[in-house]
Amino acid sequence: MAALVERAGVTLPPGLVPEDAAPKEREWTPEEEQALAVNVAVLAKPVVAVRIETAVPGRVLRGLFSVSGNLGASLFPLAGEAVELSLFNATDLGRELLRAVPEPADLGGNSVQFALNPGTSEPLTGTVDLADLAWHPWMPPHGDELADRARTQTRGSLSALITGRAPDGGVLAGQVAWLLTGTRWTGLRPIPDGDGTRQVTLEPVDRADFPTWVAPHLTAVLEAGGAS
Repeated sequence: MAALVERAGVTLPPGLVPEDAAPKEREWTPEEEQALAVNVAVLAKPVVAVRIETAVPGRVLRGLFSVSGNLGASLFPLAGEAVELSLFNATDLGRELLRAVPEPADLGGNSVQFALNPGTSEPLTGTVDLADLAWHPWMPPHGDELADRARTQTRGSLSALITGRAPDGGVLAGQVAWLLTGTRWTGLRPIPDGDGTRQVTLEPVDRADFPTWVAPHLTAVLEAGGAS
């Protein structure tokens, strides 16, 4: 990756290439060099970018998705020092995003826990204070039944940060957060509130819903940034 960045003459967002990484010598064919240069350039100077981190039992997935013009690019760090680069049509971004969202059924789970406590498989629906969800499951109940259930059932999380550049040089940003609760995903939808409290609605969601949760933030960033 360090070699690609050097040859493309670009600067990627922090954290994608280790600070002490040294470019390795390699012979590139003209075709490889052109394709990789385009891929890295889209990652480096996106109109809009989506950074995803998914922490689930047994694995952590991190990915960066960038869109510039009619092209999109993605980067997934793999085991060791390997990375996966992909180039795709910008219109396929939604499908690409799903690569960072595992199906709960594929994650196994503690079948004994679910058998002893069937409630762990029931959907979580309702409104809670975000501060109540921050408590760790092993701490005493906080008094909010829905928040207590959410903390007890949570065994993973997914967060997506959507960013773009504002016309004045500032940063535009939006965020999506999901919890892996029991055997399903639960979305956290913020409720606008002027008094400073941070209320969220818990909604049962499916893996296929993820692009539709990201889409409003993408649209807002693109419109505010003057992109079409």
